[in-house]
Amino acid sequence: MGGVGKLLSDLQRHSLVAVDTMVFIYLLEDHPHYASVAAEVLSAIEQGMVKGVVSSITVAELLTAPAQAGDAAAMLDYELYLLHFPNIAIHPVDVAVAHEAALVRAESGLPAPDAIVLATARVAGADAVVTNDRRWQGKCSDLQVLLLSEYLEE
Repeated sequence: MGGVGKLLSDLQRHSLVAVDTMVFIYLLEDHPHYASVAAEVLSAIEQGMVKGVVSSITVAELLTAPAQAGDAAAMLDYELYLLHFPNIAIHPVDVAVAHEAALVRAESGLPAPDAIVLATARVAGADAVVTNDRRWQGKCSDLQVLLLSEYLEE
């Protein structure tokens, strides 16, 4: 395992990283294992150590739990949190992303939402993606996959 120092070092090697939805979910839901490492990633972005990009599909995924709970206030809070997060751009799912997502799906066999996040990373010019989804490893040779589980303190 790498620890926070390794995580920050790895993040600083990149000018733009894509951030998977689960990073936000781990923090917002205070996940017992991953909240602290997710907080480090988002703090590094917030402080400008690295810039971040998320797919607009991340907005939909993040709002789903409060929508299912009928919590309109939480939906608004989460949406505003993403919209105003420093140093993170929300990239739309446009034709270029859809085209790239088809290529990612053809190469990897990943489900459409995952392919869209990876395609967004490519189209936006990211060279790394932060996730905890091991299925993403080796699926896009041009993107380094930074798995949160690899940075947990022992």
